[in-house]
Amino acid sequence: MPKKIRSISRAIRVIEAFNQHGGALSLNQLHCMTQLDRATILRILVTLMEEGWVYRGLGDQRYRLTYQIHELGGHVQPQNELAYLTSPILDAFQKEVIWPSDLAIYNGKSMEIIETTRRQSPLFINKGFMGYRPNMLQSAVGRAYLAWSHPADQAAILKRLRQSESPEDRLALDEPWVQRILQETRERGYGVRDERYQGGPDDSKTYQVRAAAVPVMAMEEVQACISLIWFEALVTSEHLEKELLPKLRAVADQVADQILQHELY
Repeated sequence: MPKKIRSISRAIRVIEAFNQHGGALSLNQLHCMTQLDRATILRILVTLMEEGWVYRGLGDQRYRLTYQIHELGGHVQPQNELAYLTSPILDAFQKEVIWPSDLAIYNGKSMEIIETTRRQSPLFINKGFMGYRPNMLQSAVGRAYLAWSHPADQAAILKRLRQSESPEDRLALDEPWVQRILQETRERGYGVRDERYQGGPDDSKTYQVRAAAVPVMAMEEVQACISLIWFEALVTSEHLEKELLPKLRAVADQVADQILQHELY
């Protein structure tokens, strides 16, 4: 009887752990689930990443399955594929402008951050921003998504917000205010964070944090939003408009190209 190849067997155990969990896993979680030693798991992960089967998120440093192994089950989610394809684009953007950015999608209930470069920026300290759900009407990504959504989709989202029992969604009841904000967003060309809104768990307590977001458009629909985050005291409005926003829009176009190439729409 042929001998079992132990290295392949161990790699399969790691992949099965991802499939069983259905989400992102840390090295320690993989160790607990597979009972393999960490050095072995790291070697397996490096190999899987080199082959394009696994990637490591920029925002939380956790490991995820990529789109190349859909056949293993239904736990390779489209947002993981989008984050995987977008991460090198966001990484290069952060290195160019220093300020971090977030990639957000609408998950059917709310906006959700699925990738971020806050950990990479020397100006921000990440404290669990991956998976964070910004407010739909006060965050830059929420406003951008709503402003460029198809009218029917926009109406459905606003209806859901009006029916929500969450106190932060009560703003949706003020329809004139909502329409004014969305109109201003479209005219400006990007969404901005409400000055009263605290946008996440790692916002600075020293500097006032600002954010701007642009839609990622593909097939004439908004597929996601990308935001740029900065400290108000360190960025002038002229620098934002002339330097940062054109680069942010270029990043959104690159992500849109990836969506079209890989048919993620």
